[in-house]
Amino acid sequence: MRLGIVSDCIHFKHPDGRIGTETHILLKQLESLFIYFDEIVLCCPFVAYDETKVASYYQSEKLSVIELPNAGGDSFSSKLKIITTIPKWLSAFSKLNKEVDIIYQRFPNNLNIPGFFYFYFKQRKVFATYTGTWNNYLNEPITYRFQKWLLKKYFRGPVWAYLEKESTQSKIKKGFSPSYSKTIWDEETTQVNARIKKLQQEPITTLKLISVGIFNQNKNQQLILDACLQLYKSDINFRLTLVGDGPLKEQYQKFISENQLENKIFIAGKKTSEELRILYRENDFVLQSPIQEGFGKVPVEGFFHGLIPILSDVALAKLMVDNGNRGFVFKSRSVDDLVIVLKQIINEENELPQKIVLGRDYAATQTLEAWAKGYYDEIDRFYNHK
Repeated sequence: MRLGIVSDCIHFKHPDGRIGTETHILLKQLESLFIYFDEIVLCCPFVAYDETKVASYYQSEKLSVIELPNAGGDSFSSKLKIITTIPKWLSAFSKLNKEVDIIYQRFPNNLNIPGFFYFYFKQRKVFATYTGTWNNYLNEPITYRFQKWLLKKYFRGPVWAYLEKESTQSKIKKGFSPSYSKTIWDEETTQVNARIKKLQQEPITTLKLISVGIFNQNKNQQLILDACLQLYKSDINFRLTLVGDGPLKEQYQKFISENQLENKIFIAGKKTSEELRILYRENDFVLQSPIQEGFGKVPVEGFFHGLIPILSDVALAKLMVDNGNRGFVFKSRSVDDLVIVLKQIINEENELPQKIVLGRDYAATQTLEAWAKGYYDEIDRFYNHK
């Protein structure tokens, strides 16, 4: 069976011909899915390659691509560019339609709105993932709600979404977003056991924190910085590593400098998956403070490496930490509550090893292999065994 994938994830071609992206996790997920198909055609935006990219490259020889122009943004000119790009999208969809047997559409994005209608009227076999917050929320873009409505009401195939519990609609499936394989879980066992043993024998002297994600308003790293400033003023030892890049990088660097936190807070920039694994091993807690998030992949990555998540209480955060059994939550947008939680952790040292064990057990159920097999089995059941 030949698989077509429609995604807004930006890709590029290396001068040697390899296809790459800076969205490392998506690449891993797609490659884990590739093993169930004979050919794969990836239809997505392409940009020019440059040496600054922190790239991962596809290894599969089954893969071919249909390149789309990169269009999107919040400005009027960006919106206008989307409108003028739609004919090129439709032409690409036509080409993809002729080359594959089933279409995988990843929502939400502008590209898959016309994509939905094109493949709907072509009556193609389809399946989808919705990677945003499934429940409606305040100030949610109208296009996001529209896409969820289309998926619930009219989408022909199974849809995986970030749900707290199974949907009453049989085609809407509860599913999360894995980052690592069972092999990685096994490889981390020795260092996790050493981490647990150390926690059992020695008190925590420094809160070693890592936060991963684009530097923007929604990820809200400023709240973490404000909390760390309070820790600093309270003489509580900590070390924070911020992994990522984005529009607020200069603001964060200025905050660190103005408050003389250069020896406490470090901006590590973008990292490959292997570089990120090294940083996870050097820290004890994953700290994420998004304002809105459908499903946080970073906490699950932390579980693989024996880290304990500390999360703002949005969307599935409480489910992620199993109501405190394998992590901590704090009130969203509350610096003071985060500070309280961080201080509390120091006084809960005896409970931390058990949280690590439970987090690792959960991570073992969230592997790339389990994700890909679950998708394929459901697609096979839906289309071949109704």
